[in-house]
Amino acid sequence: MKERVAVVTGGAGGIGSAVCRAFARQGVGVSIADMDAVSATELANEITATGRDAIALEVEITSEQSVISAGERTIEHFGRVDFLVHCAGIIIKAPVLELSAEDWSKTLDTHLTGAFLFSKVIGRYLVEQGSGGRVVFISSVAAQAPVPERGAYTPAKAGLVGLAGVLSLEWSQYNINVNAVCPGVVRTPATEAIYQRDPQLRSSRLSRTPAGREVDPEEVADLV
Repeated sequence: MKERVAVVTGGAGGIGSAVCRAFARQGVGVSIADMDAVSATELANEITATGRDAIALEVEITSEQSVISAGERTIEHFGRVDFLVHCAGIIIKAPVLELSAEDWSKTLDTHLTGAFLFSKVIGRYLVEQGSGGRVVFISSVAAQAPVPERGAYTPAKAGLVGLAGVLSLEWSQYNINVNAVCPGVVRTPATEAIYQRDPQLRSSRLSRTPAGREVDPEEVADLV
């Protein structure tokens, strides 16, 4: 893992930041790609303070030009790229009958179009380098077990599993391995904010969870 390089989308978020730290502990250079430039910079500074290498990339994940720029800046700084982890995502609560077309598009664009664009851009570098690589999408159990009132989230996460399958077939000839990780509920700052708005939600979720607890971000990061 040492001297390898990873691009992590949504890298300043709950799961993404845990993934970035896990990579850094293994000696992997990290490009923290996130729309929140301040948080991404803070995390990059935290990692570099430990003697590891990290850069913050402000990116609009649904803009192809922004994604291309993120790829270019990664190569300029590190000279190579080996891993892509797509953590970026949003959750909009709404049943299908009340879901606006705008929120539908925003959700699918962030999860699925973002994964497509980053895979396309980083994938080209991986193929050109000729040394293989690894791609991981953070999907969800919702991809297999639909969640009510998540009219766009569930299809988006299912789409990530489908995209991972297509890429794993197309890119196996280049020794590029592609997978999707499908966690249950992960205890992140975003989850905490949701629980504050809806205190009954946690007990309802945990009653359906065999382990009786949420997943820690570090557990997802270790799996990635």
